[in-house]
Amino acid sequence: MAKQSGISDAIYVGGRDLSGNVTSMDTVSSRRATIDTPTIDSAAMVRLQGQADGEITVTSWFDDGTHLEHAAFSPLPTTDVQVLYCRGTAADSPAAGLVAKQINYDGSKSQDKALSLNVQCLGQGTPVEWGVLLQAEATHSSASSSSSKDDSSSSSNGIAAYLQLIDINSGAPTIKLQHSSNNSSWSDLITFTAVSDGNEPTAERKEASGTVNRYLRVTSTGTFSNAKFVIMYRRGESVDVTAYA
Repeated sequence: MAKQSGISDAIYVGGRDLSGNVTSMDTVSSRRATIDTPTIDSAAMVRLQGQADGEITVTSWFDDGTHLEHAAFSPLPTTDVQVLYCRGTAADSPAAGLVAKQINYDGSKSQDKALSLNVQCLGQGTPVEWGVLLQAEATHSSASSSSSKDDSSSSSNGIAAYLQLIDINSGAPTIKLQHSSNNSSWSDLITFTAVSDGNEPTAERKEASGTVNRYLRVTSTGTFSNAKFVIMYRRGESVDVTAYA
């Protein structure tokens, strides 16, 4: 794959599409603490991996429109926020998800009167998780299934998925991530919490353990109209320090 720029990226926070407000992704960081464990038979320091951490920091333009920058960041919630950065917006584009605490909302006004805000989100129980988009931002007009995505083979170390539910016109959809070994017979892998119209935008992260089959798709159930959402997922790997539960 060729080198890429950051053109045509996207960012979602709590189900809000802030791509038109965020001017820069200042930090997308996944890191681990180290534990020094020197031993008498080593000529240099020996270190073990410690706890993981993550951070996503952005700079945005002030925008008090409905479900936009000011509505997303100004409450400084004490509860967790969910951030999803997408390096591209097509299926299989790399994406970084983080369950975080938002710790600031710092504004600055330049001499030319531009008003920008800096927001730092620090990991809360999970590090930054780099995965891929299951599909481009989608709208299900009613209960239906998306086209399948072929990941070439199955995996055996579980999966984590992030749902950013942007809008619902009416009703209460339940969004599911399903998997299949043959692209024909499907079973539920992750079922996100049903959301009623009026309770969006919202976001949720869930995980599942064990085998994840080769093919993946999104299925929506329930009585609703026009549910708009985006889903990112990460297949677990054998080298993960903590397996998906």
